[in-house]
Amino acid sequence: MNKIGWKRQRRLVLWFCSIVFQLFLLVSGSGTDHFRHTPLDDSQKLISTNPPVKLLISRNYVVMDNGIVQVTLTNPTGSIAGVRYNGIDNILEHDFKDTNRGYWDTVWERPGDKDHTFDMLLGTKFRVIAQDKNKVEVSFTKRWNPSINYSTAHDLPLNVDKRFVMLRGSSGFYSYGIFEHLKGWPTLILEEARIAIKLRRALFHYMAISDDMQRKMPTDEDRSDGQTLDYKEAVRLTHPSNPKLKGEVDDKYQYSLENKDIKVHGWVCNTPHVGFWVITPSYEDRNGGPMKQDLTSHAGPTSLAVFFSGHYAGPELGVTLKEGEPWNKVFGPAFFYLNSDSGDNHRTLWEDAKKQMQEETAKWPYDFPESVDYPHANERGTIRGQLFIRDRYINKDPVYAKSAYIGLALPGDVGSWQYETKGYQFWTQTDETGHFKISGVKPGTYSLYSWVPGIIGDYKYNYDINVKQGSDINLGHIIYDPPRNGPTLWEIGIPDRTAAEYFVPDPLSGLTNQLFNNTTQKFRQYGLWDRYTDLYPNKDLVYKVGVSDYRKDWFFAHVTRRTRSKNYIPTTWQISFELPRADPKGNYTLRVALASATYSHLQGRINNPSSQMPHFETPTIGRSNAIARHGIHGLYWLFNFQIQGLQLQKGENTIYLKQIKGGNPFYGHQYDYIRLEGPQQ
Repeated sequence: MNKIGWKRQRRLVLWFCSIVFQLFLLVSGSGTDHFRHTPLDDSQKLISTNPPVKLLISRNYVVMDNGIVQVTLTNPTGSIAGVRYNGIDNILEHDFKDTNRGYWDTVWERPGDKDHTFDMLLGTKFRVIAQDKNKVEVSFTKRWNPSINYSTAHDLPLNVDKRFVMLRGSSGFYSYGIFEHLKGWPTLILEEARIAIKLRRALFHYMAISDDMQRKMPTDEDRSDGQTLDYKEAVRLTHPSNPKLKGEVDDKYQYSLENKDIKVHGWVCNTPHVGFWVITPSYEDRNGGPMKQDLTSHAGPTSLAVFFSGHYAGPELGVTLKEGEPWNKVFGPAFFYLNSDSGDNHRTLWEDAKKQMQEETAKWPYDFPESVDYPHANERGTIRGQLFIRDRYINKDPVYAKSAYIGLALPGDVGSWQYETKGYQFWTQTDETGHFKISGVKPGTYSLYSWVPGIIGDYKYNYDINVKQGSDINLGHIIYDPPRNGPTLWEIGIPDRTAAEYFVPDPLSGLTNQLFNNTTQKFRQYGLWDRYTDLYPNKDLVYKVGVSDYRKDWFFAHVTRRTRSKNYIPTTWQISFELPRADPKGNYTLRVALASATYSHLQGRINNPSSQMPHFETPTIGRSNAIARHGIHGLYWLFNFQIQGLQLQKGENTIYLKQIKGGNPFYGHQYDYIRLEGPQQ
């Protein structure tokens, strides 16, 4: 055989072997592709069977590739231009600019600005932080130049370092960011910060954000062709590509969850059967505590990792940095996980994503971030103790604070954790005997805060706590004395900081989202605020203690009423109750806990609705927008009103609660709990 013939035969043999190898990979990958990162000292087998992580750098792009996932980042701007996985060349929307497919962003303003600025935090410098066969970490920085004329140049006075990490054998990639405002820099207001991922519109149609909240979703085109309702986010689908969705309402706020529940959410592609998931192992970098609500995934298809925002709270939950105030905070890492199998059951990929979330959570705090601003587990501390409740009108002796939310946040007043935005918060729940352990706490000085479902008010430990590296602080027995002046004469609701126990009406037939018909989140249906007018067209709600049932007779939101001319007028609710006797010399206490408030001004009158001056009132409070955004709570408010015994009478009494702000369907509040206490005994 001549030399040319031998070379041709050799090439054919090599080509055939290559085809066989690729077929082997396809067959061996027929199960769920679930790759996990494990500590290097326990993963020699994993290292030997998975290819090393590669980093390719060109003038315009940076590519991380571990043989499972390939991520392309723009250079030096640091946007996610592409994600290649399981035969899909790019799971991100390639019709968008490469800087508009996956990106960090913030919304900011400075004093005197007429409007806020949407900033995609495009980097100006690229660096390789770490590179070996097991890990790649890269950095894209955007730094502020203090020498510029700040009065004329509209540039964000913040240093931003966006990090991306890929590990060997991991079916995904991580991203975290370091925000820095240096001493001497000008005033800055940050309204929100997040990572946004925009997936291929032609591929991803099925969304999952919880066990009972997942479905085939409308497209962006469906929304564009639909009928915009009371605000731009809410759209009635009039000509959807999927006829089964016709007439439904879609609104991104319907898919919000609480911080404690935003662990994993994402999308599934039918062919090939691929899932893309945003996994949040910890919410220590989030503002507002465990119950703060925020966005997850929504039509687009879009997935978000929201680090802070004013959603369901108002501007108080933004980060306001005073002139000259130094500030540094790490957000993330968030994990972007991909999985696949050879089947077509989307629940299989969802369950696998949940399993991966549990593994990521167990590994927190991560050991791989290289930033000195992110302390690893051995650089953090632990707090432990046992919480009791002491309320002599419930039990003679202190009782265990079961399932109490307890956490560390920057030092402040009682309940200030709810508004705290600049530091980190570390939360857990107590067990059946009130014991708690908070691990992975970054070194620093904190206050310990708590609130207990079923118990009114907020707790704060008497002393600040200094957590050091490696510290394990045992606080022993601590006792919460909740607000109490006298015995309970009557109560409405459950003190759990939500209005979920009250009556939530059915939506109008033409304004439904079928996803929420059979879930516990019925309150996320659109237009429920207007159902109050349908149920009470002429007279307002009257609640009779001992006869009425708050689950059926107390509307979930104290809203305005729509008139025939489509004006929205204030409403007055009545609480009627019997007193066997009234102590004219005694002091009674009315405790009103609100689950949310939006430009609400509550006035109360006792036994005389025409009294010129109210007997008690709140200031105008709140900008949570929870009523419009399908939330059953926002920020928590507790008001304690003293009522003189002379204002009450033996027999029937009536308290009139008037929300006096009108002119808007979303003005109002949601009650958490109301209690009348008698004189001290």
